[in-house]
Amino acid sequence: MNNKIIIALSFLVFNFFEVQAQDDLNYRVTYTLTFKLDSTDLESSKSETMWLFANNESSLFLSKGAALKDSMSVNVNLADIGSERWKSKTEAAKTEFNYRVFKDKSDNKMGYGIKLISDKLYYSQPMDQLNWEIQAETKEISGYQAQKATISFAGRDYTAWFTPEIPLTDGPYKFSGLPGLILELQDSDAEYVFEFKGFEELSTPLAYKIFPEEYKEIKKKELMDLVATYESDPISYINNYVGEGGKVIRIGLEGDDKKNYLKKHRERLAKKNNPIELD
Repeated sequence: MNNKIIIALSFLVFNFFEVQAQDDLNYRVTYTLTFKLDSTDLESSKSETMWLFANNESSLFLSKGAALKDSMSVNVNLADIGSERWKSKTEAAKTEFNYRVFKDKSDNKMGYGIKLISDKLYYSQPMDQLNWEIQAETKEISGYQAQKATISFAGRDYTAWFTPEIPLTDGPYKFSGLPGLILELQDSDAEYVFEFKGFEELSTPLAYKIFPEEYKEIKKKELMDLVATYESDPISYINNYVGEGGKVIRIGLEGDDKKNYLKKHRERLAKKNNPIELD
C-alpha cells in the first residue's frame, strides 16, 4: 500500500476521534496479531494486521480492518453496494477488533474508544500504571537490536522485546512506556502474539485530533456492559436505539427469523470467550 493511500485512509480513520487537540503522526508501525479467541479450542488461531500511527507524544492503534471499515462508511457509493467490488471491500474490512486505543503522553492519558450505532464512547486510564521489568537478555528482530522486558497486565503475564534504535516509547494495544518501540509482545500462553512487520516514516505527517468533546467519556465497566448488551442481542439493541434528533433504526426480523439469527449469532459469540484483558 503506497503512502498516498495510507494518508487518505488514515485521514478517514482519524475522523472517528474528531477534534480537540491536534497533532501530527509521523510514523506507522505494522504488526501481525495472532490470537486465540476461543478458550475451548486453543489449537486454532487467527491473525490480523494491526496499525500503530505515532509520534513522540501520542498515538493511535487499531486494526487494518477497522481502518478500512471507516473509509467505506465515509465513501459510500450507493451504486457499488452489492457489486463484486463492494463485496471485496467488505471482506477486506472484516475484523475481530473494532476498538481504537489512543495515547496522549503529555496528559498521561490513554483511551479505549468504540462506536455503538452512532454513540461514540470511550473510557480512559493513566498511562503510567504499566510496571515493566527490563531484563538483560537481548536478541535481533528484523535487523534491530531488541531487549527483553516483562509485565503483568489485566490478568496475563507478557514478554516484550523493545528496541532503543526506534525512539518511540510505544507499542501495540495499551502497551507503552519502555525506552524504545516494542517490536514483539506475547502473553505467557501465546494466546495474543504481536509481531513486528514494518516501520516507516510517512512523507506527509498525518493530522489528527484526540479526546473529542462529542465523544462521551464513561467508566470502563459501563462501556463494557453496553458492548455486552449489544453483542448479546444486537437486533433489540438497534431497534430500541434512539439517536440524535430522535433518529431510529429498525431491523425487521421477527418470530422464527429473529430466533434463528440470534441462535447463530450467540453460537459465534460463545466462541469469543478469551479476550485480551481477563480482568
